[in-house]
Amino acid sequence: MTKYIYIALGVVVVVLFGALRYQSSVIDELHITTKQQAQTIQQQEDANKALNIALQQERDAVIEQQQRNDEIERMATENAESVKTIIKTQPCAHTRLPQSALDRLYK
Repeated sequence: MTKYIYIALGVVVVVLFGALRYQSSVIDELHITTKQQAQTIQQQEDANKALNIALQQERDAVIEQQQRNDEIERMATENAESVKTIIKTQPCAHTRLPQSALDRLYK
C-alpha cells in the first residue's frame, strides 16, 4: 500500500514539475512579447514625433508663404492704384484709344 502512495506522490511531483515548466515557458514567452511590444510602442512614438515636427514645419511654411502672397498682392494693388492715379492726372487720360488697341486690352 505504501508502494502505491509513493508512486502516486511521484506522479503528483512529476505532474507538478511539468506544470511548473509549462508555466515558466509561458511566462518567458510573455516577457518576450512584452519587450517586443515596448519596442514597437517606442518606434511608433518616435515616428509620431517626427511626423509632428514635419507637420509643424509644413504649417510654418504655409503661413510664411501666405504672408508673402499677401504682401505681393498688397504691393500689386498699391502699384495698380498708383498707375490709375498717374493715368488720371495725365492729359492723355481722356483720349480715346483706337479700337484695335482696345480689342488687345480686352484679350
